Amino acid sequence: MGQTQHVNQELSLIIEERHGIARQHEPVSVGIPFPQRLLQRCADLTMLDPQGQLIPFQPQVLATWPDHSLKWVLFDFQATVDAHTTVHYGICYDHPEAFKSMPDQDITGVTVQQRTDAIVVNTGVAEFVLDTKVFSPFRQIVVDEMEVLDAAQSGMELIDEQGRSYVPQITRTILETDGPLRTTIRFEGDLTLRAENPSESECFALFFARLHFYANSPVAKLEFTLRNPRAAQHPGGLWDLGDEGSILFEDLSLHFTLASADTPRIEWTTQPERALTQNESAHLTIYQDSSGGTHWDHRNHVNRFGKVMHQFCGYRVTSGEELLEAGKRANPIVAIGDHEKRITGTVQRFWENFPTALEVDGQTLIFRLFPTHSNDLFELQGGEQKTHMLFLSADRASGDLSTLNWIQHPLIPHATPQWYAQTKAFPYLIPYADDPHHEVLALIATAIEGEQSFVNRREIIDEYGWRNFGDLYADHEAVYYKGEGAPVSHYNNQYDCIYAQILQYVRSGDPRWFVPMHDLAHHVIDIDIYHTDQDKAAYNGGLFWHTFHYVDAETATHRAYSRKTMEREGLTVYGGGHSNEHNYATGLMYHYWLTGEPASKEAATGLAEWVMAMDDGTKTRFRWLNTRSTGAASMTAQRDYHGPGRGAAYSINTLLDAYLLTTQRPYLAKAEELLQRCIHPQDDLEQRNLLNTELRWSYTVFLQVLGRYLDLKVELGETDDLFCYARESLLQYARWMQAHERCISTVFDTVEYPTETWPGQDLRKNHVFLFAAKYSQEPLRSEFLERAAFFWEHPLRDLFAFETKTLTRPLILLMLMSPMPAYFERHPDEAAPQCDCPADFGEPQPFVPQLYTLEKFRTAVFTVRER
Repeated sequence: MGQTQHVNQELSLIIEERHGIARQHEPVSVGIPFPQRLLQRCADLTMLDPQGQLIPFQPQVLATWPDHSLKWVLFDFQATVDAHTTVHYGICYDHPEAFKSMPDQDITGVTVQQRTDAIVVNTGVAEFVLDTKVFSPFRQIVVDEMEVLDAAQSGMELIDEQGRSYVPQITRTILETDGPLRTTIRFEGDLTLRAENPSESECFALFFARLHFYANSPVAKLEFTLRNPRAAQHPGGLWDLGDEGSILFEDLSLHFTLASADTPRIEWTTQPERALTQNESAHLTIYQDSSGGTHWDHRNHVNRFGKVMHQFCGYRVTSGEELLEAGKRANPIVAIGDHEKRITGTVQRFWENFPTALEVDGQTLIFRLFPTHSNDLFELQGGEQKTHMLFLSADRASGDLSTLNWIQHPLIPHATPQWYAQTKAFPYLIPYADDPHHEVLALIATAIEGEQSFVNRREIIDEYGWRNFGDLYADHEAVYYKGEGAPVSHYNNQYDCIYAQILQYVRSGDPRWFVPMHDLAHHVIDIDIYHTDQDKAAYNGGLFWHTFHYVDAETATHRAYSRKTMEREGLTVYGGGHSNEHNYATGLMYHYWLTGEPASKEAATGLAEWVMAMDDGTKTRFRWLNTRSTGAASMTAQRDYHGPGRGAAYSINTLLDAYLLTTQRPYLAKAEELLQRCIHPQDDLEQRNLLNTELRWSYTVFLQVLGRYLDLKVELGETDDLFCYARESLLQYARWMQAHERCISTVFDTVEYPTETWPGQDLRKNHVFLFAAKYSQEPLRSEFLERAAFFWEHPLRDLFAFETKTLTRPLILLMLMSPMPAYFERHPDEAAPQCDCPADFGEPQPFVPQLYTLEKFRTAVFTVRER
């Protein structure tokens, strides 16, 4: 081992073990930010264990600052932590050359060999051979020169509603991460019908798989995604189950057969903290049919016929016809082996993603991700996907059976809130310890503490199951709900609750924020995003709206609009699809930086591509008319309104996220195009009708994003004409707001629903004035700061006056809005650099969308008819 190091430049990586599980060399991945200009290369980094000894680690740059210094670095290492203890690992930077050498390693690194039709991964204790033609996923597993797997009897299979079997044919293989401590290989492919003639094979669905391997570990992690790439038909703009674009199937399972002639030894447990029990029979099934909660048979789980098909509450363990155990919620581990070797398996979030099953049939360990034991077919909607995470360990029979005990509660390393704040990787971040608004923090804490925490709210509508788990229950929609009980209402990341929870996580250092955020990010990526390229450009790749306000989701799942609801409510005018007014990528961006999970980056940039496509006139059926921009990315509330509003704001914000993730200028250029389309320093603000609360309340969202754009331009060192254009536009609107804006609570008679959400929206005005103060000079700066204080104190007072202030939507808004005013209280002199700007930006030019002429003609025709 290496020497004890004594260095000054060190940040502390905190790891708390909260679940009573002793961790030995547990693999962890964590993204850590660094201040600009601090670090130029990963070679300047070393890591120390809690005893101050150098340890191996694997760094990967996730993002850089404009000067190319490192901004986010992913650290892979292996942590050892005793149960119920907190330890501090050290990340050292900028220290003497004498300390930069790695220690003598007693750990064998992962090696990869690529063959013609296979990839061989050796972790030092196990060798995994992966087929690159058919996703088995393993052609062979070898431990101590022993064949562990019977490849001929192993593999993956999907059975459709007619009982036909599909084979996972690999179309693409990517060595995504090739490192000594972790190697990740990604497979993509088609599930094709088994046929004697391959040319007759039919593609049923797509699959994506990431396999992770860890140094000196027998454990392989498999993230498996099943996707229906078809477009939904959504007749009339309604997205119910039973749509023609859905696929129906009976079973999806992975089979791992032990290479042994002996009678297998089967051991199992339904809870990782319990010892494994030996099974006398060669058959075992652990099947989770429902959540096991009080409302396990809730209408949240209706199928395409409006029926709940659950058979019983919780899980059952059976061996043949014998019932061995029954309970509420299982997180099973199952092992099968002989006197020499053993394979062990588990599924992360097993019960939450029901129905699921772990099974042994003879010599075979079976992961049923969509189990045939269910009382119904599975329906994957058009553009919908689902990812399961499963773990397989292959080792000697004498190995430690607790190898997978940690899977349900992996360690969550994090830096201190002070470090996150000082890096400036999060704008206007202030640690909880420095936030003077204790009553605000106490209100925010109700999201993770007490009976009404976000996690506990899942129980109200049983927000569990493979499609629902991870989403937040939109309990604020119950306030004006006219039906019986609580409505089934899904939140779908409104206002970016992923980012809201990330902010609280890094401000507090409390991992209780991380877990639900992490689950939510996975849900949004899988279920809330429309994974197809076969629909309209304005829909493909988009984010689905939350459930329609104050009604039940019925059979629309997480897709907003159900025919049953619309008919019952007598509604003939409704949304009908995706919209630029519901698009949130910032949380996904930070989730990628915190975890290194590529799916989050792909989702965030995918949402930016959706913005580009929806505005592209060449992608519509009217391209023969002209190829002008459609305006779909910039409209808000009305098709002909392309001024400041949340539609354009979210489009611009998502494009900025994609630029930060990729540094590709087309994203920034499109953001600047939309910015100039929607705002101008010489706008006639009286014509904007900004005091029409119902119609124009969200102009402040646009101004917030305008402030973010200015910050980015300063960071890039681009105080150019576009910077000046944006700054003067912001100040013009802020001056108007200074003279005219008021709290919405004073005009509640003008809004349809005077809810607790309006004070939360008023807090946006505080942000606008803070941005305006930052980008102005005295005496205007002081005047803006005074109005910022007003729009912090008064909306906060209004919010606290509501008994419903702890509902999901107002809490999310408060979580997003509260850091910035607290930051400026601690940093009152925060100011942007001043620069000379053009005195004249010309006159505002009206935006002419693709269908402008056609709509004018249609309006004229209707006018003539009415006469």
